[in-house]
Order: sequence, then structure tokens, then C-alpha cells
Amino acid sequence: MTYLLYTVIFILVVVFQTTLSMHFAVFGGMYDLFLLFVVYLGFYRSIQEGFPFVILFGLAMDALSGGPFGLYLTSYFWLYIIILGLTRFMRVGNNLILPLVAVGSILFQNIIFFGTMTLFAPEAKIPAFFYQNVLTQLLWSVITGPIFILLFRRAHLAMEKWLKTFQPEYR
Repeated sequence: MTYLLYTVIFILVVVFQTTLSMHFAVFGGMYDLFLLFVVYLGFYRSIQEGFPFVILFGLAMDALSGGPFGLYLTSYFWLYIIILGLTRFMRVGNNLILPLVAVGSILFQNIIFFGTMTLFAPEAKIPAFFYQNVLTQLLWSVITGPIFILLFRRAHLAMEKWLKTFQPEYR
């Protein structure tokens, strides 16, 4: 059932990012919401549970995007590895670090995207809207990042609690 929940979350995020966020000005410059799901998987789930979905959803996002293949897979994979490393040094239960982690993950993905852009077109200049877009993404991530991470966690805990009602030996 956990895999079904992850698949539903992924489909909802993809539908939101590809349809709804493009048509509302308030969502202009919105960041990749799946990054927060990668943070959630790294913080609160085991490697056996999170790693296959990071790879699978990275490949799916690469197939759906128009960018170079492997761009999302690379950013999701390395972000997941970094988050796993951070869990050794940070207390995961502290919700005060979630805005910092959200901002860091958005910066990390933008650095990877910028590096890929300069790798494929070194003579290209940085567009004027790039800095404004990154700043908007960072502001959105400070405000909404912790909310989404905790929402993913609550959805998973609610599903586990609901499933225990069907298993009498675990009551």
C-alpha cells in the first residue's frame, strides 16, 4: 500500500506541476515539488523503501520533461544521497530544519540545472529572469516546503493507521 500511496502522490504532483501551476500567476516560478518528496523519503523512510522510487520517479520526470535525459534523475539521486548523509548528523524529528532543507534542495537542483545549461551551451548568457525565478522558488520553498514535507508524512502515517484497522493482530 505504501507503493500505491507514493504512486498517487507522484501522479498528483505531476498533474499539478504540468497543468495547474502553469495557469495561475500565483504559482509563477514554483519549484519542483517532487524534490520535497525526495527529502521526505530521505528523512522518514528506509533506503529499501525510498531509493527505488527516487530512481523510478527521476526516470519518469526525465521522460516527461523536455530537458536532457538524466537531469532529474541526477538531481533526485544526489539529493537523496545528501539527505541520507545529513540524517546521520541532524535530528530528523526537529521540524525547524525543514525550511533550511527545502531551500537547500531547491538551490541544489538549480545548481545542477545551471551546470547542465553551461555544459551544453558554454557561450550562452544567463537569462535575466533566471535570478528572479530562483529567488521566487526559494521564497516559495521557505513558505510551503515544510508544509508539503509534513503533509507527505501525515498522509503516510494516516494510511498506516488505516491499514492497521484491517489487521487485528496489530491492534
